[in-house]
Amino acid sequence: MNEKLNFEIDKRKAARYFYRRCIITIVFGLITFGIITIVFGLITFGIGLVATLVYAFTFGPWLSRRQAEALIYALDGTTIRIDQGVYFLKRKAIPLDRVTDIVVTQGPLMRWCGLWRLDIQTAGSGEQQAEGYLYALRDPEAVRDQLLIARDQAVESGNTKHI
Repeated sequence: MNEKLNFEIDKRKAARYFYRRCIITIVFGLITFGIITIVFGLITFGIGLVATLVYAFTFGPWLSRRQAEALIYALDGTTIRIDQGVYFLKRKAIPLDRVTDIVVTQGPLMRWCGLWRLDIQTAGSGEQQAEGYLYALRDPEAVRDQLLIARDQAVESGNTKHI
């Protein structure tokens, strides 16, 4: 298996998810800041609210679309490649022989946006969280099955190429 296979991503759903996730984070931050403002009698809450509204209607939608457009997920031989980021680009390569499990996840916000996430779990990463995340795949269960088959073939052949 030496060909490169790009996975289809629903960029519109991904952009919607990134935008809503950011807005929810900002709202919780404003609530926390509002409580602190009330407790300590500060008058800067209005500035934070105005800045949030400006962000929500200008920069937020633009940045969310760019984040979604930057997503690239591919199976390259025996390696899963994950590219993401707008300002800080991140390129990950996960060898299939290290993959222990691929979990299909959908939290409440993802359900609201109509998307799923694949969590790529590996052996030896030393962390409890997944090594890589694949958001908004068009057919996440088929991609998971395809990756698991490719992983099993890579492990059986023992012919994995690492970066």
